[in-house]
Amino acid sequence: MAEEGKTKGLQKLKAGKLVEILIVLIAVTIAAIVLFDLFAKGEKEKSAADYGEELGARLARVLSEIDGAGEVAVMVGIASDGEKVIAVETTESADGTIVTAPVFVGGEVVVLEEKKPKISGVVIVAEGADDLNVRFNLLAAASSVLNIDQSIIKVYTKG
Repeated sequence: MAEEGKTKGLQKLKAGKLVEILIVLIAVTIAAIVLFDLFAKGEKEKSAADYGEELGARLARVLSEIDGAGEVAVMVGIASDGEKVIAVETTESADGTIVTAPVFVGGEVVVLEEKKPKISGVVIVAEGADDLNVRFNLLAAASSVLNIDQSIIKVYTKG
């Protein structure tokens, strides 16, 4: 039985089929990588660059509503870009070749999960931050909304 498998493999190699299969496999893999890069770059340029600014502006509006906070400015530092996990389909042909390719629906790559960019730190500057109670409320609210540790949030008095 093992000899029969070796013979088939040699016959395919001699017939050039194995080389054709490998070329197709490599082409599909390269196409998948190129498509993923194009898809990911377009989204990163739109969202990762503006994510921190947009998040900071929204947070500043909410924090300024805290009693005694006054005017608030927020800067959100981003440590890394977000990530998209795409759906892939793995198929095995009759000759045992395994091919993995992205799944498309309506010409779009299917995204299974979208991970937000990682926050590296937050700076809050508020008029009322000289009051320790207001400072604590700003810190607690930002930590809660952003779901991050309070140790990477700094609160300062606007001066």
